[in-house]
Amino acid sequence: MSFCTFLGAFSGIYKASLCTLRRWRGKDDGLGALISGALAGLALFFDYSAARKKFLVLYLFCRSLDCLVQVLAKKGYIKKIKYFEVYMLCPLITYLFYAYMYENECFPPGIDKAFKYCAAPTDKEYS
Repeated sequence: MSFCTFLGAFSGIYKASLCTLRRWRGKDDGLGALISGALAGLALFFDYSAARKKFLVLYLFCRSLDCLVQVLAKKGYIKKIKYFEVYMLCPLITYLFYAYMYENECFPPGIDKAFKYCAAPTDKEYS
């Protein structure tokens, strides 16, 4: 039940704050989405699973950093970083493999099926 509450609160807080900022500021730009995303991150308080929180926080951090870089590049404050999404995906995948191998309690149940499928050697690979 707590995951459903988290998803509903995350979506609701994001949309409500985004619409409020659009009306209040009179603009529809990336800054409003950035602020709304940060506020929506507070919805993590509704999810009681520590493993899922760690997983989501890392994912949301990578996505928010990606959005920040895109907004700054669009505004002309920094040069566009080519393939920045790939660079942000690397730490995420590294953490997932680390958690899968060494800290199973941090790894959300159910997500590990893909890792078990990819990491499990076949009989041909043993020989």
